[in-house]
Amino acid sequence: MGSARFKGQRAVLIGASAGIGLETAKRLSAEGAALVLASRNMERLEAATRDIPGVIARKQVDATDEAQVAAFFKSLESFDHLSTFVPAAADAAMSAKFGRFLDMDLALIQRVMTNRFWSHCFAARHGAAKLKPGGSIVFVSSTMPRKAIPGYAASSAAAGALESLARVLAIELAPVRVNVVVPGFIASHGTENIPEERKAQWARLVSAQGVKRLGTSEEIADAILFLMSNAYTTGALLSVDGGYTLT
Repeated sequence: MGSARFKGQRAVLIGASAGIGLETAKRLSAEGAALVLASRNMERLEAATRDIPGVIARKQVDATDEAQVAAFFKSLESFDHLSTFVPAAADAAMSAKFGRFLDMDLALIQRVMTNRFWSHCFAARHGAAKLKPGGSIVFVSSTMPRKAIPGYAASSAAAGALESLARVLAIELAPVRVNVVVPGFIASHGTENIPEERKAQWARLVSAQGVKRLGTSEEIADAILFLMSNAYTTGALLSVDGGYTLT
């Protein structure tokens, strides 16, 4: 029998139709949580999560649209945990266009910030009032603020902003805890579609780190559940990167 550390608790996941969000939903379900799942693609969300026990609601939400996010949280009862994930389809399309900062279109940079920072900000702003005391918010960031990679200026800036926001929210929202998981290079559906040049760049970087492979969505989901469950951890950045930032 598996653990039941989330029995009697309710978790809200935005961006739960694929990747890390979907794996987090599966892990929480297996450990007893009741789930409210949201995604901008309702058809994909229903198909991906129909066999997950404990789902009490599925809702269509565009995380980059503040009005939709506000309406989503207004419709919910109180809950214990909140985690938001980058809208994957839009993010993959933007990542394929990354380049040197001076060559990037300003509109693309703004879209990256909306996708990777403002979507999380909207969720925290409108979801905080529904979180129970002692509950948690877990964001997912990236290693880029600690180790610069040419061509990733916009996403690095977004991740740095998210991490700074989380540390302030850990103080302002207490006793709600706010933490950040910092994944390294993760194998996912999105990584299958990145340009070959970018794949080669990733391969070189991964070959230099301590754990010489891409991480998995399951490994990141495990870290998210740790931060949700550990009542003495707040304002933390938990790196799960195979040692990438050590090299």
